[in-house]
Amino acid sequence: MYKGTYNKKGEYTGFYVEGVHENIPKPNIELTKEEWQQALSKDYKVVDGVHTYSAFIKSNDAILENVKLTRNTLLTDSDWSQVPDSPLSEEKKAEWQKYRQELRDLTTLDNLATVIWPTKPL
Repeated sequence: MYKGTYNKKGEYTGFYVEGVHENIPKPNIELTKEEWQQALSKDYKVVDGVHTYSAFIKSNDAILENVKLTRNTLLTDSDWSQVPDSPLSEEKKAEWQKYRQELRDLTTLDNLATVIWPTKPL
């Protein structure tokens, strides 16, 4: 089993093989062979205890900031669906309301490393 140790910034600080190395420092996470190879590059970090591709992400706060920026743009782009003179039926308007609420809920997720964006209604 492969292990990777990391610092408070989520940067990998060491790589170990369980059974070969003794006294593996903590914190550490288990890695597949593929993840172990990926972690050797600087494009991967540990975010909330998860091996994550993050070439441009420095911290969980930075992920949250990026999510909020994208989310706010999507909310602004869908404002038209909620105005009183919108051409949408009540059913379609409700679909857009649900979509907009799902966008708002993204910032309350426990694990921002794997954000799944809601699908925009048609």
